[in-house]
Formats: sequence, C-alpha cells, structure tokens
Amino acid sequence: MAFIKDLYRDEIRDGYLVMSDMKKVWNRQLEIWAEVDRICRKHSIQYWAGWGTLLGAARHGGFIPWDEDMDLMLMRPEYDRFCAVLDDELNGEVFEIKHKTFDATCVAHSMTTVIESNYGLQMEYCDRINDTPQAMAIDIHPLDIAPDGTENSLLAFEAMQEVMTAVADISQIYTMTHFKKDGRLAVDIETLREIAALPFQERLAELYRYTHALWSQSSEVGYYPKMLRIFLGEPLTERPYRKEWFDETIYLPFETVEMPVPKEYEKWLTRRYGDWRTPVDDGGQRLGLLHSADIPWREFFRLVDVQKILDDWNRKHNPQLFD
Repeated sequence: MAFIKDLYRDEIRDGYLVMSDMKKVWNRQLEIWAEVDRICRKHSIQYWAGWGTLLGAARHGGFIPWDEDMDLMLMRPEYDRFCAVLDDELNGEVFEIKHKTFDATCVAHSMTTVIESNYGLQMEYCDRINDTPQAMAIDIHPLDIAPDGTENSLLAFEAMQEVMTAVADISQIYTMTHFKKDGRLAVDIETLREIAALPFQERLAELYRYTHALWSQSSEVGYYPKMLRIFLGEPLTERPYRKEWFDETIYLPFETVEMPVPKEYEKWLTRRYGDWRTPVDDGGQRLGLLHSADIPWREFFRLVDVQKILDDWNRKHNPQLFD
C-alpha cells in the first residue's frame, strides 16, 4: 500500500531534496506503523507520535525531509499492555520483533534490510545476531515517572532505578549512592538483595510491579534512559513532560494518514526542542551503512558477504582495528 504521494518521484520539500529512495523507506515505516496502529486499536491501547515523528507531524505534516525513522511513545501501563499482546499479534512473515525490553520495543519490516555501521560490534556481543532482524523498524518507547520537584516523586524515581539496578547488577548500587546527597537508598538494601537473588524473570516481574505501584507518585513523565543522567550528575538532554499534557489525544495529518498526538503537543515540542518551528538538519547519518526497502534481510544475508562490507567500511573509518 502506498502511504506516500508520488512514491517514485523525487521532490523538493521545504527546500530539501527528497529522493524517491527515501520515500520508499518512509512508506515501509508507515507500513510498520499501520500494523502497530492496528494492534493498539484492537486492544484499546493509547499511543502518540513522539520525538522526530511528532515534530514532523506538527511542522511538516509528515516526515522531516532529512529523517527516515519513526518513534512512538506510550505511558508505562499502556506500554506493558502493548508488549503483552505483541507476540501473539505479529505473524512474523512481514512484521517481527527486533527487540522488546523494559525501555524500548522495536518492530521491524522483514521485507527490508538495514545494516548499521555498528553491526560488527553487535556481532561481537550477541551470539544470536543473525536471528535478529536487520531491517527497517520503528521504535516504541514507554514514558515512566520522572522527578517533578516534589520529594515523593524523587524518592519514587530513585526506588525504580534502584530496583532496576538490583535486577541488572546489584554491585552498582554502591556506586549509585555516591551520587546522592545523603548517600541513602530509597529501597531497603535487604529488599534489593532479595530481588537480586531471584531468577531473572522474577526479578523483572518485581521491576514491573514497582513501576506500576509508583506510577501515581509524580505528575511528570520522561523517557527513562535519558532520565538516568540525574544520577550521573550530568545535565538532562530531555526534560520531563507533564502528565496532563497527554490527557486528551488529537490527530494531525502525517503524509496520507492521521497520527495521534497529545493535545498539548506544542508544549511537549517546546519542552523538548525549544524553537521547534525552525527546521535544523543535524547532519547525522540516517539510513545505516547500507539499506534496501525492497530486499528482505534474510535474503540479503544469504546472497551478500556482509562481513566483507563491514571490514571494508572499518578499514576506511577505523583503520586502527587492522593495525
């Protein structure tokens, strides 16, 4: 299905040349979005366009001309419901899960290929990399509680972080205390040790239990990985958002479809980007080392020596690896 007008024609958008190849990528992204939207509608799960996708909807009525990916955001309770039904909803023939974790889910289009420049690093750390879709995908992120200036919200946020650390590596708890003004933990250390001693799936269950139990302790939310900078003494790259901004959903035109956004999306964008109405191309690498909107990634890997492509790229960009 064509979600992009004049799919096979180049055009100028906002003074920027958009090639037909980019349009094909956009169309694949919207094919994935349509499947995610179907699942969310079926299960009455509320989601919104986020980050560059929300910016594109508000400023361009579609994709940002130099950007190719899509980001969606859900409140934590809705995100967990989405993850719970996703495996049963996707048939794996066209759409598949690239990864599904506490802080992000990535749904991929199996009829496409994307080889990232860090693919070699992925191979080094993941034994199952060849079973992970190397394909075009959209990212789906949960919003968790963030400190809103009240003591309760900060304690709740700290408790969530401490439980997550107990799930992953409890030894880091002692490092974490150095970044706190009073050096105290929000969760009793014995409780954290008990969580750390559980089998992994039970540890995860405790983490989810805490995130849901603490949900009402703050009036603001944020994307959890970016909020962790609080503990590192670093400035936040993304400030929290008011929960009330998401109380009502409206729809903005996005290419040929309608995209759900928070009614107070302008406040969200201002909080995130400042002067969001002025386009700024950040010049970042977008479509990976190589990509195809037409070739399934499994077929690509069967026919192409991907390792040679990566070695050639690294010889050019990281010659020290071959000294």
